[in-house]
Amino acid sequence: MITNEELDLLRLLPYGADNAVPTAYLSSITNTSQRNVRTIIRSLVIKHGVPIVGERTGSKRGYYIATNSEERDRAIAPLKAEIKRLAHRQVALEFAEIRTDWLEYLTKGDQNNGRSNF
Repeated sequence: MITNEELDLLRLLPYGADNAVPTAYLSSITNTSQRNVRTIIRSLVIKHGVPIVGERTGSKRGYYIATNSEERDRAIAPLKAEIKRLAHRQVALEFAEIRTDWLEYLTKGDQNNGRSNF
């Protein structure tokens, strides 16, 4: 079931990239934090299947509801890139050496900066 908070935010989300609204605007209108706005949007996407796009770059920054597959795909591409970056970080952490002298170790000229070659 959709919450009142989710409904309030959904009513404010425009359709189409040309009408994107920034997080700060949604935050001020709903009188909630930007973090909470992002949490509610996440819920609308995951729990309710609303195709909300969050543009972070370009001239159409902000949130909007996708009106076609091209707009929806613009939301998917940066998520895939983020997943790739996070996976890389995960692997690096899994192979990271546990030390208590990182500052000293890294300032003594270690060529690999303490990283494994994977």
